[in-house]
Amino acid sequence: MRNIIEHKGVTWVDVQNPTKEDVEYLGKNFALHPIASEQLIPPSWTTKVEHFTTHLFLVLFVPNYSKERKATRPRELDIIVGKDFLVTSHYNSILPIKAIFDACMLYEEKREEHMDKGTGFLLYHILHEIWEDQGAKVLNVEKKLTLIEESIFQGKERDMLQEISLAKADIINFWRIVRPQKGTFNSLKDISSEFFGEETVHYFSHLYNHWARVMSTLIIAKETIQSLDQTNNALLTDKTNEIVKLLTIFAVIVFPLTLISSIFGMNTKILPLVGLPGDFWIIAAIMAAGTLLMIALFKKKRWL
Repeated sequence: MRNIIEHKGVTWVDVQNPTKEDVEYLGKNFALHPIASEQLIPPSWTTKVEHFTTHLFLVLFVPNYSKERKATRPRELDIIVGKDFLVTSHYNSILPIKAIFDACMLYEEKREEHMDKGTGFLLYHILHEIWEDQGAKVLNVEKKLTLIEESIFQGKERDMLQEISLAKADIINFWRIVRPQKGTFNSLKDISSEFFGEETVHYFSHLYNHWARVMSTLIIAKETIQSLDQTNNALLTDKTNEIVKLLTIFAVIVFPLTLISSIFGMNTKILPLVGLPGDFWIIAAIMAAGTLLMIALFKKKRWL
């Protein structure tokens, strides 16, 4: 599906699920280099910036959170930008791009804001919108970590096992998508003055700083979730040790009682105390005294 906006000599073509016809149209109308054209359809695996004579070819990956999978997955975004045109190509809907494209399509003031100053500023606005969205997603990750931390110290360690695992996988996936794009933003910052003009340098430097802030927050989140995982496991281990300790003490206390009751339950001709007046109470008193002695010993050793 191909949508086009034209404004004051600048053309923005947004292509979703590109086909061979789309590639032929773009190549014919914008004189794309064959290497750029042939990379639009097959999925890419790495981010990059390629500088051709009349245009730039960018491959970016946009983190997208799936509520069903509770995980972040990458969505590829290919961008070809020339002096008077910009092409965005993607297989799945990317909400920040849809939002800015629809705004430009519907409102004249938005077209003027984003497209009046040329393709360099249009590219900046698109990427800025994407990374503003990523900044909001990182804040949601931080809120999730805060909730996990509070739950851990409220005694919900076992309930947090799955939540920590999901959060850890989500943060690692997010980090793996964002981290490799450092080179892309560095390259854009370096070539922006030559390709788009000196006035765009500060804007693309700002984009790089935006990426760096998101990356820094993800690194902190990655370290935080690892610490929370270790803390949660330590608290769970401590609780398990307490349970094992109590069961062991109970077994040690019960063992002598079982031994005494087994001895006096033997079918022999001679059993001490058996047959004496109040023999049951005497044996019960011995067992109670043994129990109290064991408890006193455990308390002295500070096991209770």
